[in-house]
Amino acid sequence: MKHWIAAKAQIIPVEPPTNIPSNPNAVFIVLNSLIDWLFYILLIAAIFVIIWSAFLFLTAGNNPENASKARGLIIFAIVAVVIAFLSKAIIFLIARSIGVPNVGF
Repeated sequence: MKHWIAAKAQIIPVEPPTNIPSNPNAVFIVLNSLIDWLFYILLIAAIFVIIWSAFLFLTAGNNPENASKARGLIIFAIVAVVIAFLSKAIIFLIARSIGVPNVGF
């Protein structure tokens, strides 16, 4: 089925896209790629947050506010890493239960 677009007094035939994924394997592979990118970005961010919080903790001295802020940042970084691993595990388990072959952990 062709659609027509009129542009500058010319009629140009336009074919609808044919590369839309229609099976669950392709959808999970794309979703896994997206989760992989987010996973690595989150791990890199968590490393920087841990380094920053270690700097805050070492330079806190007698200031308990900076020490508690550093502890909070370390806890947030650990929670972020746990959430990142859980997201990869959830995608892996759902894909394996459906039978998608090319999704790795």
